Amino acid sequence: MNGDTPAVTIPRVTFRVLLQTEFDRRRSANRRYSLRAFARSLSIDHSALSQILRGKRRLTARSVRALAPKLALDSAAVAEHCAAENDAAVLDAIARPNFRADSRWLSTMSGIPLDQVNVALQRLLRKGVVVMQSRHTWIRRVEAERG
Repeated sequence: MNGDTPAVTIPRVTFRVLLQTEFDRRRSANRRYSLRAFARSLSIDHSALSQILRGKRRLTARSVRALAPKLALDSAAVAEHCAAENDAAVLDAIARPNFRADSRWLSTMSGIPLDQVNVALQRLLRKGVVVMQSRHTWIRRVEAERG
Protein backbone atom coordinates (compact mmCIF):
# COMPACT_ATOMS: atom_id res chain seq x y z
CA MET A 1 0.00 0.00 0.00
CA ASN A 2 1.33 3.43 -0.86
CA GLY A 3 0.90 6.60 1.19
CA ASP A 4 -1.77 8.01 -1.15
CA THR A 5 -4.31 5.28 -0.44
CA PRO A 6 -6.39 5.88 2.69
CA ALA A 7 -6.48 2.99 5.11
CA VAL A 8 -9.77 1.15 5.12
CA THR A 9 -11.04 0.21 8.55
CA ILE A 10 -13.55 -2.56 8.92
CA PRO A 11 -15.94 -2.00 11.80
CA ARG A 12 -15.62 -4.63 14.51
CA VAL A 13 -18.58 -6.96 14.67
CA THR A 14 -19.77 -7.42 18.23
CA PHE A 15 -20.87 -10.81 19.43
CA ARG A 16 -24.42 -9.47 19.85
CA VAL A 17 -24.45 -8.45 16.18
CA LEU A 18 -23.06 -11.86 15.27
CA LEU A 19 -25.91 -13.55 17.15
CA GLN A 20 -28.49 -11.28 15.50
CA THR A 21 -27.04 -11.95 12.05
CA GLU A 22 -27.16 -15.70 12.59
CA PHE A 23 -30.76 -15.48 13.82
CA ASP A 24 -31.71 -13.37 10.79
CA ARG A 25 -29.96 -15.85 8.47
CA ARG A 26 -31.89 -18.75 9.93
CA ARG A 27 -35.15 -16.81 9.75
CA SER A 28 -34.59 -15.97 6.10
CA ALA A 29 -34.24 -19.68 5.38
CA ASN A 30 -37.39 -20.48 7.40
CA ARG A 31 -39.85 -17.65 8.14
CA ARG A 32 -41.38 -19.70 10.98
CA TYR A 33 -38.04 -20.04 12.78
CA SER A 34 -38.54 -18.49 16.20
CA LEU A 35 -36.37 -16.89 18.83
CA ARG A 36 -37.26 -19.82 21.09
CA ALA A 37 -35.95 -22.27 18.50
CA PHE A 38 -32.75 -20.25 18.15
CA ALA A 39 -32.35 -20.13 21.93
CA ARG A 40 -32.91 -23.89 22.11
CA SER A 41 -30.18 -24.45 19.49
CA LEU A 42 -27.81 -22.32 21.60
CA SER A 43 -28.83 -24.03 24.87
CA ILE A 44 -29.82 -20.72 26.45
CA ASP A 45 -33.08 -19.47 27.90
CA HIS A 46 -35.16 -17.59 25.30
CA SER A 47 -35.72 -14.59 27.58
CA ALA A 48 -31.97 -14.27 28.23
CA LEU A 49 -31.28 -14.43 24.49
CA SER A 50 -33.94 -11.81 23.84
CA GLN A 51 -32.37 -9.49 26.41
CA ILE A 52 -28.92 -10.03 24.89
CA LEU A 53 -30.15 -9.26 21.38
CA ARG A 54 -31.93 -6.10 22.58
CA GLY A 55 -28.84 -4.94 24.46
CA LYS A 56 -30.57 -5.19 27.84
CA ARG A 57 -28.22 -7.90 29.12
CA ARG A 58 -24.46 -7.68 28.93
CA LEU A 59 -22.57 -10.54 27.37
CA THR A 60 -19.70 -11.84 29.43
CA ALA A 61 -16.61 -13.64 28.23
CA ARG A 62 -18.05 -16.75 29.87
CA SER A 63 -21.29 -16.54 27.88
CA VAL A 64 -19.35 -15.87 24.67
CA ARG A 65 -17.26 -19.00 25.31
CA ALA A 66 -20.45 -21.01 25.90
CA LEU A 67 -22.30 -19.78 22.81
CA ALA A 68 -19.43 -19.55 20.31
CA PRO A 69 -18.99 -23.29 19.61
CA LYS A 70 -22.69 -23.51 18.71
CA LEU A 71 -22.02 -20.83 16.07
CA ALA A 72 -18.94 -22.71 14.80
CA LEU A 73 -16.49 -19.95 15.71
CA ASP A 74 -12.80 -20.78 15.91
CA SER A 75 -10.74 -20.17 19.04
CA ALA A 76 -9.18 -16.96 17.66
CA ALA A 77 -12.60 -15.43 17.05
CA VAL A 78 -13.77 -16.51 20.50
CA ALA A 79 -10.72 -14.88 22.13
CA GLU A 80 -11.30 -11.66 20.17
CA HIS A 81 -14.98 -11.50 21.14
CA CYS A 82 -14.15 -12.23 24.81
CA ALA A 83 -11.57 -9.43 24.80
CA ALA A 84 -14.07 -7.03 23.20
CA GLU A 85 -16.71 -7.83 25.84
CA ASN A 86 -14.17 -7.29 28.64
CA ASP A 87 -13.10 -3.99 27.07
CA ALA A 88 -16.72 -2.84 26.89
CA ALA A 89 -17.35 -3.77 30.53
CA VAL A 90 -14.25 -1.86 31.68
CA LEU A 91 -15.26 1.19 29.61
CA ASP A 92 -18.74 1.08 31.14
CA ALA A 93 -17.21 1.04 34.62
CA ILE A 94 -14.88 3.93 33.76
CA ALA A 95 -17.89 5.96 32.60
CA ARG A 96 -19.64 5.63 35.99
CA PRO A 97 -19.94 8.87 37.96
CA ASN A 98 -18.38 7.27 41.08
CA PHE A 99 -15.42 5.86 39.07
CA ARG A 100 -12.20 5.14 40.95
CA ALA A 101 -8.92 4.57 39.08
CA ASP A 102 -8.34 1.25 40.80
CA SER A 103 -8.15 -2.15 39.12
CA ARG A 104 -9.81 -3.88 42.06
CA TRP A 105 -12.71 -1.43 41.95
CA LEU A 106 -13.03 -1.97 38.19
CA SER A 107 -13.01 -5.72 38.75
CA THR A 108 -15.82 -5.46 41.29
CA MET A 109 -17.93 -3.09 39.19
CA SER A 110 -17.47 -4.94 35.89
CA GLY A 111 -17.66 -8.48 37.25
CA ILE A 112 -14.41 -9.38 35.50
CA PRO A 113 -11.48 -11.07 37.26
CA LEU A 114 -8.68 -8.69 38.27
CA ASP A 115 -6.14 -10.15 35.82
CA GLN A 116 -8.54 -9.74 32.91
CA VAL A 117 -9.30 -6.15 33.97
CA ASN A 118 -5.57 -5.36 33.88
CA VAL A 119 -5.21 -6.95 30.45
CA ALA A 120 -8.24 -4.99 29.17
CA LEU A 121 -6.83 -1.75 30.59
CA GLN A 122 -3.49 -2.33 28.89
CA ARG A 123 -5.25 -3.06 25.60
CA LEU A 124 -7.42 0.09 25.90
CA LEU A 125 -4.40 2.24 26.80
CA ARG A 126 -2.37 0.81 23.91
CA LYS A 127 -5.22 1.49 21.46
CA GLY A 128 -5.60 5.02 22.82
CA VAL A 129 -9.21 4.49 23.86
CA VAL A 130 -8.38 5.36 27.48
CA VAL A 131 -5.94 8.06 28.54
CA MET A 132 -4.26 8.33 31.93
CA GLN A 133 -4.20 11.97 32.97
CA SER A 134 -2.55 11.20 36.28
CA ARG A 135 -2.02 8.18 38.47
CA HIS A 136 -5.55 8.55 39.85
CA THR A 137 -7.42 9.78 36.77
CA TRP A 138 -8.26 7.79 33.65
CA ILE A 139 -10.67 9.04 31.04
CA ARG A 140 -11.96 7.86 27.71
CA ARG A 141 -10.16 9.50 24.82
CA VAL A 142 -13.41 11.08 23.54
CA GLU A 143 -13.80 12.92 26.85
CA ALA A 144 -10.14 14.02 26.76
CA GLU A 145 -10.58 15.53 23.27
CA ARG A 146 -13.70 17.46 24.39
CA GLY A 147 -12.10 18.89 27.54
